[in-house]
Amino acid sequence: MSDAPSHAESSIPQNPQLAQLREEAARAAVEPDLRERVRELASRALHERRMALADVRAIAGAIAEGVGSGLAARGGEMKQGLKEAVAGLDDAVSSAAQATSYAIGEAVDQGRAFKDNELKASLEQLRDLESQLVDALKTTAKQSGGKLKEELEHLGDHLKIAGTRTGEQARESLGQFAAGLKRSGSAGRAGLSESANAAGERLAQVASGVLEALSDSLKRQSERMRS
Repeated sequence: MSDAPSHAESSIPQNPQLAQLREEAARAAVEPDLRERVRELASRALHERRMALADVRAIAGAIAEGVGSGLAARGGEMKQGLKEAVAGLDDAVSSAAQATSYAIGEAVDQGRAFKDNELKASLEQLRDLESQLVDALKTTAKQSGGKLKEELEHLGDHLKIAGTRTGEQARESLGQFAAGLKRSGSAGRAGLSESANAAGERLAQVASGVLEALSDSLKRQSERMRS
């Protein structure tokens, strides 16, 4: 898979899944409880359709674009509608971040084999979720016009200052994961086979090093977003 920015820019107009997601988001804009409907759409894209966390930027952009076009077509309140839609996106991505952290934690607890680069990629995805969500709004704003452009830019600026549930969840997950690794390293892994225990120890060593680097990076990223 290509990196998130190029993936988002190329996939939104071309990927059939994202095109369908835009259409569904546009229809959701004319129905009640927009926040919940957007949350369901984004969650389904991330889970049922097996779109990875690396696709968050493209998913968020497609939904924001779809909701915006739906609101514009019906002459609805753009500001409030987009606010609800972004809240729904934040809910869905935050839940996905939590699920991913659980999956990584289970791998550690069970001493499951885990390639170093795969672990690093998973942890970096958690770290980058908030910036991907905000960047999706900024990118969609640049590709839009009128009231949609104005409101998306405003929402993006607001989230850079106020933060998101997604960012909170990512930081909490990484912190809990690091603490869990420290505890498991001290207590050992009773009941595991020798090979599984060795694999778990190796994973813990790799993850600890990655988490230390990501912790500093996440702190700098948060400071940049809010500067």
